[in-house]
Amino acid sequence: MSGLGRDGRKIGHHNHGPYASVFGASERIFKRGCYVMGPFNARLRSLDISLGIGETSRVTGATPTQIRYWEKKQLIHSRRHDANGNKRYSLANITLIVMIKTMLDEGYTLAKASEEIERSHQKADMLHVLISTRLQDIKREATQTVFNFGPLENDPDYDVMAQVTDKTAKLYKQPVRKTATEDHTDRVVSPF
Repeated sequence: MSGLGRDGRKIGHHNHGPYASVFGASERIFKRGCYVMGPFNARLRSLDISLGIGETSRVTGATPTQIRYWEKKQLIHSRRHDANGNKRYSLANITLIVMIKTMLDEGYTLAKASEEIERSHQKADMLHVLISTRLQDIKREATQTVFNFGPLENDPDYDVMAQVTDKTAKLYKQPVRKTATEDHTDRVVSPF
């Protein structure tokens, strides 16, 4: 299963690897949630949701002149939808228009808004890589969620664990508990 960034580039790869060591009912729910999102996202991308410039202007608050200018500056992109050649804006581009418009309304210049949006996309892409390549398990407990990011690169006898509550996030290293019959490729994570 390949991960794709907002621009469609391949940014990560996992062959069910991060999820292969997950056992038990709560883990099946975790797996089901992750794998359901893949087909959901694919289906959402396949839908032909787009608006013309008038509707795009109405829902975003940006004027048609602004939209055309941002397209000329290659901040957004339209496509020709049907035989009459009307420009259409995809859901992703409508989202970008809202972001640009909001930042301009907050006092950003167009150049600075563009830089901030690009920086935000780069961070989101890196977060996607981290999650798609390292996340092993998620367990919801009464007051927190525990994320297991698998073994440390420089100390594979320890897993990187994150405890997240509504207001805090703490990182820990946790020893991997091994059983007598276990070889070094199968791992059992001790309870947190």
